[in-house]
Amino acid sequence: MNSMQKSLVAFDTDHIKNYVFGTDRLKENRGASALLDRLNRQVMAEIAGNYEIEEDDIIYKHGGSGLFVVDSKRADEFGQEVQKKYRELTGGGASITYAVQPLPAEALQGGRDDLLTHDLSKTYTLDVMRYKLRAAKDAPANIQALSSHPFMRPCDACGVFYAEKEDRDEEDGDTFYCKSCSYKMKEDRAFRGQINSIGEEKEQFLWHRVISRLKNENYNFSGFEKVDRPRDFNEFRQFAETSKEYIGLIYADANNMGALIDELATLKALKNFAKEVDEAVIIAMSRAIKAHLPVVEIERQERKEGKTLVPVFPFDILLVGGDDIVMVTSAAKAMDVALAIATEFRKLTAENELIREATASVLGKLTAENRPIQEITAARLSLCVGVVLAPIKYPFGLLQDMAESALKFAKKTSANDREKVKNQEELAAFDGTRINFQVVTGGSHPNFNETYRKVYQHKDKDKKLEFHASLRAYKPEDLALLLQAVREGHTLNLGRTKLHQLREAILEKNLTTAVQMGLATLRNWQEQQRIFVVESVYEFGGRYQMSRSDPDNPVSGFPRVTFPWFADGKHHDRSVYRTSLLDFIELYDFVTREGGE
Repeated sequence: MNSMQKSLVAFDTDHIKNYVFGTDRLKENRGASALLDRLNRQVMAEIAGNYEIEEDDIIYKHGGSGLFVVDSKRADEFGQEVQKKYRELTGGGASITYAVQPLPAEALQGGRDDLLTHDLSKTYTLDVMRYKLRAAKDAPANIQALSSHPFMRPCDACGVFYAEKEDRDEEDGDTFYCKSCSYKMKEDRAFRGQINSIGEEKEQFLWHRVISRLKNENYNFSGFEKVDRPRDFNEFRQFAETSKEYIGLIYADANNMGALIDELATLKALKNFAKEVDEAVIIAMSRAIKAHLPVVEIERQERKEGKTLVPVFPFDILLVGGDDIVMVTSAAKAMDVALAIATEFRKLTAENELIREATASVLGKLTAENRPIQEITAARLSLCVGVVLAPIKYPFGLLQDMAESALKFAKKTSANDREKVKNQEELAAFDGTRINFQVVTGGSHPNFNETYRKVYQHKDKDKKLEFHASLRAYKPEDLALLLQAVREGHTLNLGRTKLHQLREAILEKNLTTAVQMGLATLRNWQEQQRIFVVESVYEFGGRYQMSRSDPDNPVSGFPRVTFPWFADGKHHDRSVYRTSLLDFIELYDFVTREGGE
């Protein structure tokens, strides 16, 4: 390799979600996400070309971050130009932070391949680079206050910046936008009319990559000349397959990704791992879309044609890249889509040779260092998902906060389960995938942890009892069982009145009133319905009991049920009782039967 001094330049976009979800309007959300994706994947690479940075020197550039090998003399100049371009193309709405870290001399002695395979952990090069980037993000530049005047009009979209431009929006009429929101709208409009013309070779932008991947997965476009995306959240009413006009917001994120990446010691391992995980995320999402979200024809009011039928995707993608997915769809399909994304991601990463190679090296390193078995388990890739089912008119900013809170609860559940791993046999079988959901009602708390503590959990310290009226967050196999049970419940016509009577019984969270009211409700069902409901409790009770069963005592594997509860061992000095029935009841109105409502 050239003896010229080289440095690593690392980038990370600031406050991505604040920028993307700065308004409650679908078009701005979608346009902001697409603009950031273009800046990250295309504009960064174009600027790198101006600095004679070759393709092999681009370690990664997606998910809001980037890593480049650059001539040390021009490293700061390169970072500053990328920052300038972000400010220009987003109208000051988004920014990016960079850090420069010189590469050690011994890494530059050979050719490029030697640099890519050089072990940088010995000199702590990557650790120092990440520290510098974190320090730079924690100390942002001083912000200059905007000028203010009573006659200055705020932006009609975000309401934060002052309007600079009047825009004729197709759906909303005359609208006054700030520069930042105007650029978001411009980016969103740029994609219109291109969906059917995209081929598998065009994968540079967010929606180009999504559509090309859907075509590669043989997604059925049904011969439509032009397929559109939803204009706004109101159009999701026409996707509803239940009586409730609800949407489902899905927020998926990989577990322990940062900790795993921190253990990778070479640039080649980083490059391969980042590329393959980014690809696995979009493939998993595309397969879930193909399985559950076919194109739907909806009625739309056009300016010239009047009311007409238009083929539309029954979903929209608000963020995808790196290891994140944020998408919105009808509430009736949201749980199935979330389950499919999680299971497909796990399958894809387990089968991918480059990902297996990277994770195997990390597992070997952690094992050699005698790390705790929980840290070794964390090195295995898995995905957690938070799903929020909410009325279409619900404020989207609050909805996004709820989805993030539900996701955090799923990650906490996964971490708690990981702490219980005790030996290599359990380590090999452990899957950290967890899926959580929240159904929004008038009194729903935006923090799911608070909702769980106040609504679903009760600790009776006097009687040394602990009740959990929910099994959230779910393992994939348990959620699949629950969704199938809901569908079977529809065929048996369980009736919403009796289900809500059972709900009230469960929320008593004790072994006297709850059991008495639960059995009274159970007697009101027909025999087949009673058998189904009771067997559902036994099924989940057996799943929880088997993990603690004693091979020398066959009876220990049988669930202990005190309807509507099943016993789940001890926690500290308290006997724990759980039930799946409240989750069943909450999803009953949102999960459709196979092939119909």
